[in-house]
Amino acid sequence: MTITLSKETLVKRTVENILHDYAHATGIACVYVDIRGHERSTKYKFTKFCQFMRSIPAFRDRCYQCDLCGGVETLKRQYCCPYRCHSGLVDFAVPIIQENKLYGFIISGQVVLQDKRIEYLQQPTYWHDNANAKLYFESAPAYRYEEIMSASRVLQTLVVSQFPCCLQAQGYNMSVLTENERDMQEPEEINIRPEIKTAISFIKRNLHSNLCLKRIAEEIFLSESYLSKIFKQEMNMNLMQYINQCRICEAKKMLCQTNESVDCIGKKLGYHRTSYFCKIFKQYTGETPHVYRKRNSIEK
Repeated sequence: MTITLSKETLVKRTVENILHDYAHATGIACVYVDIRGHERSTKYKFTKFCQFMRSIPAFRDRCYQCDLCGGVETLKRQYCCPYRCHSGLVDFAVPIIQENKLYGFIISGQVVLQDKRIEYLQQPTYWHDNANAKLYFESAPAYRYEEIMSASRVLQTLVVSQFPCCLQAQGYNMSVLTENERDMQEPEEINIRPEIKTAISFIKRNLHSNLCLKRIAEEIFLSESYLSKIFKQEMNMNLMQYINQCRICEAKKMLCQTNESVDCIGKKLGYHRTSYFCKIFKQYTGETPHVYRKRNSIEK
């Protein structure tokens, strides 16, 4: 009896072979993910840090989002480019397309790379108060920019040998790409509970005032404990983490677009102590407000 394998199974087998050869030749971590960023292959050479992060549901969801974002970004640009994941490590992605159908992406990297050319695709996740995460992050391999670009070209060559249209977005059904982008949007842009949407809207309108769980709960007529619970379920982070994330995003704009002092910006965003504002800013961006402003001024 002849067994006919599905196209998806055949694609997955081919990708597994590519991953095996690439990982053993380069020693760099890699995995195959579907169009939602979920793992669909063996995890090759995964760092202890990434294994740990993916063992925690909230962090794992952010990893899925980053994998999807990286793949979509490569499709848009039509070339492979490294990006910084939410935890600060550097990855790159290569799409898997056959017969005009996007099956997923090969994600590779999980490396430390201190290079200002590589930007975050998603808001950074704060994990630095976790002792295990800090220990595992320090053990992640460090590479130079040129080495990662060489590795990306090796992976592209292996993929193109089996999937010739992997980066030819002009021949690809872009409506599929649009659907995938919709899937990866920030939680507030997709189908979440109305009360959480209301909370998010209130937070964004009041970043410059004193925001706390009690005030927001009163505004949307929920108990503090219930709001705290459902907010974390919907957003994969607690309320204070989200408030800080929004404030730091606004702070980055103010640092680049105004001449206001760091002290003034911090106070306008609800941080009464400049030292605390600088601490939170560095947790979310990896650098102080002064360094961030100086770097962006130089780049401009």
